[in-house]
Amino acid sequence: MIIDNLIPLEEQSYARAIPIIGREKGKWLLKMIVKLKPKLILELGTANGYSGIILGSEGAELTTVDQNPRIIEEARQNFSQFNIKAEIIFGEGVKVVKRLVSQKKQYDLIFLDFAKKNYILVLDDCLKLLKTGGHLIADNITKDDCRNFKEVVLNHKQLKTEIIMIEDGLSCSRKIS
Repeated sequence: MIIDNLIPLEEQSYARAIPIIGREKGKWLLKMIVKLKPKLILELGTANGYSGIILGSEGAELTTVDQNPRIIEEARQNFSQFNIKAEIIFGEGVKVVKRLVSQKKQYDLIFLDFAKKNYILVLDDCLKLLKTGGHLIADNITKDDCRNFKEVVLNHKQLKTEIIMIEDGLSCSRKIS
């Protein structure tokens, strides 16, 4: 299982204070990837590639965005080690998402794990990028910076959302219209 192969990267990440989703959320995320079988995935917040490896482990095309050039290079090496097909975009997530909307990109799954205060700022654009029936998954959903986002996705007319209470939580929203 890919999660077991990620143990050294997980331990290294924690030792260096690199924020990753970790093993328990990673197991849940992998189950979702296997169940949903997304072909095109957008990730906002690459870090060292830990979650991207999980997202891309079943053969999906991954587009991932981060604004830290050093960590992007590390992610690139980790993706290569795990044979993950990934397009890495250097840039600030909110701006990159707007550019992807202007390019009329579409994704089966979008994973948010970048600056929590920006989740709410990208929501409308993420819904434009997300195919009907696609899923928007957000990490750290119980953190204070996510409170507004959480309330909006729970009550949004285009989304059916559930909160997954693993550690500091995830939201999983399916776009219904």
